Amino acid sequence: MNKPPLHQSFKYTFQGFFWLLRNERNFQIHIAGLLINLALVTILPLQTLEIIAVIGVSFLVLITEALNTCIEKICDYIQPNFDSRIGIIKDIAGAAVLLSAILAVVVGLLVYWKYIFN
Repeated sequence: MNKPPLHQSFKYTFQGFFWLLRNERNFQIHIAGLLINLALVTILPLQTLEIIAVIGVSFLVLITEALNTCIEKICDYIQPNFDSRIGIIKDIAGAAVLLSAILAVVVGLLVYWKYIFN
C-alpha cells in the first residue's frame, strides 16, 4: 500500500480529531477541561514547569480518551454482540482514561492551590 502525500495524512488526522469532537461526549468534556486550563495558565502567574505540567496532563487525558475510543470501536467491529471478554477490554481502556484524569486533577490541585487559595 502506498503512503498518501503528507497533506493527505494531515487531512485524515484532522478528520479523526473532528470526528472525536463531534461524536464523543467525554472527549468534548476533556476539551472543555483543556480550554479551562489554557485560560488559567494565561491568567495566573504560573512558572514555566507548572504550565508544562498542566498542559501535559491535559493532553494526556485527551490522548487516552482517543485511544480508548479506538479500542472500543475496534472491539465493537470485532464483536458487535455482548461478550464479557470484550467488556473487560473496554473496561481496562476506560480505566486508563480514569487514571490519566485522576493524575490531571492531582497535578491541577498541586499547581493551582497556591494561586487560588492563598
